[in-house]
Amino acid sequence: MATSFSLNRMQVEKLAKMAEHFKEVEWFTLEATHTSGIGSTVTVKFNLFNDDDKDIDTTVDITDVSTW
Repeated sequence: MATSFSLNRMQVEKLAKMAEHFKEVEWFTLEATHTSGIGSTVTVKFNLFNDDDKDIDTTVDITDVSTW
């Protein structure tokens, strides 16, 4: 089953800046949750320190709260 969600331009630009800044990171995982009660929260997770166990060690919130 596929799950989709939308990003606005500001969120895409933040994601692009992260990809440009963290050139050593190969994979970024996007996660949207709806636990705030106001709107969805979007986070980007990735493994910054290249651990062999592939665990995610970095999480960045790119939620746009300007529309809340």
